Amino acid sequence: MSLLQMSISASVFILAVMFMRSLLLHKLPKMTFILLWGVALMQLLVPVSVQSPFSIFMAAEHLNKMVSAPKLISSPAPESSTFMDGTMVIMPPKPPITEHVTAPMTPLKTASQISPFVWVWLVGFALCALFFIIPHFRYRKIYKMAVPIRNDFITKWQQSNVLWRDVQIRQLDHISTPLTYGIFRPVVLLPKNLDYDEESQLALILTHELTHIKRFDTLKKWILAAGVCVHWFNPFVWVMYILANRDIELFCDEAVIRKFGENTKPAYARALVRLEEKKIGMSPMISGFSKNPIEERIISIMKTKKITIATTLLAIGLAACVVVVFATSAHNKTETAASVDNPTAEIVPALYQGALTTEIVPVLSQGAALTDLMPHDLTFNKKYDVPKLIDSLMASKYRAVYMDNEIYLRVLRDNTVQISKDSGAVWKTYDTDEVDAKEFAKWLLINDPIPGYSMKDVQSRLANGAEVKHLVFENVKEMYFIIDGSGVQIELIQPEKISSVLIDGQRMMITSAISAQMLKSFYDLLVSSNILSETHARQDYTDRIEYLEKKLPNFLVTK
Repeated sequence: MSLLQMSISASVFILAVMFMRSLLLHKLPKMTFILLWGVALMQLLVPVSVQSPFSIFMAAEHLNKMVSAPKLISSPAPESSTFMDGTMVIMPPKPPITEHVTAPMTPLKTASQISPFVWVWLVGFALCALFFIIPHFRYRKIYKMAVPIRNDFITKWQQSNVLWRDVQIRQLDHISTPLTYGIFRPVVLLPKNLDYDEESQLALILTHELTHIKRFDTLKKWILAAGVCVHWFNPFVWVMYILANRDIELFCDEAVIRKFGENTKPAYARALVRLEEKKIGMSPMISGFSKNPIEERIISIMKTKKITIATTLLAIGLAACVVVVFATSAHNKTETAASVDNPTAEIVPALYQGALTTEIVPVLSQGAALTDLMPHDLTFNKKYDVPKLIDSLMASKYRAVYMDNEIYLRVLRDNTVQISKDSGAVWKTYDTDEVDAKEFAKWLLINDPIPGYSMKDVQSRLANGAEVKHLVFENVKEMYFIIDGSGVQIELIQPEKISSVLIDGQRMMITSAISAQMLKSFYDLLVSSNILSETHARQDYTDRIEYLEKKLPNFLVTK
């Protein structure tokens, strides 16, 4: 997943947690919200998505299909349908590019320049990191001026609350409220003007701070800050940072009340009010959001109740539902894409019998001309229900499916490229290199002036910031992926003409010289990818072969 995809996905989940928090903050255990914020952090910092058939993104895909399907069917001509609703268009193999040049082609060099967007993100990341780090180091210098406290009650309390980490309790006259800093060598700082003779209040304060230490809340806050730094451009992440910090305090308050009993609620609330009165000021970032945090804490303290089994089950159920619906990606019943290093085998259903022939190009010796290997667009031929086939593709997790006699290729919704070299038995995810878009635009004009799609559109996309990715195969075949908000196109370069079949979000294209067995195998691929049912695939294959043999005189189908 890209950084932007991670941020958008997490934003949806953060909004869901915010809504749940506004309704149930004082009715559910505070641990519920701590766990939910942890899930949000996982989404922000770990580039892995978990699929679920109940994900909200699955519903969004179905809704998008309902809205976009009529547009796809009503397109007037293939030339005018290069881009539509961000749908990716992948062009099938073309005549060798060498027909247009006199010198041999060489791959473009990988771009060495960093995108302006990356520079902007890096600057924002650095400024955000300094926003957290500079105050930390400035205040740590002040904290080191703290002196040990000589108080019999504190000494006895510390002896009866021993942790595996050495906890120091010190006094500082530069602060007005208690605080804790440090992860592995934590220090509790108490203000000098605190009433050290009121032992009951002191016990509540120390228990609160010790709870922070036991739960590694300082580390949690640093991880929250890391999430903000990475996604500094996302306002929902800043809101999450504020609310999560509040919930950490509420969680500790809840623990104190449960330890000392509900009778301590008034005393604990009064202690918070007295400490707040001594506080010099509050961060504008916190006080400017919603109601005053201290008011929220006092209300939470007074509404704290005993956790029952029913409350626990309700919290678990609600949290699980929110995570499954809002923190997962759209589910697909087929396999999950495997990595290059650890591919996962897939079982391809045998819709048809017989092995895939790899002898496609020799059909030229049977009388076919070189032009017979030009792709034929079947999308807008009303004889075939190609729009329905496209709808089936759009309902799946794939944006395009391509096959020739050497590889099977699939492109997922997140532009991940999966390739199989063993007829779909094993799929691998391939990484691509980045190519300078301006250099590629010049190269395309010189080496492929008739690419099979609108050169004007492609040049405009490249000039407006489209990314270009490059993939090289072992047999010198190459693919250049042109990627921007309008979708993805593929510029395919191959050392020799080969037959191929493609279906993407707007059309289906078949090279004119092709074997019937190869087309059958292509429909096998659609079935195995959960794009077509076996019944639909059999009927569509039969109708298409009949049309290709009878209606297209230049089309050569070998048995």
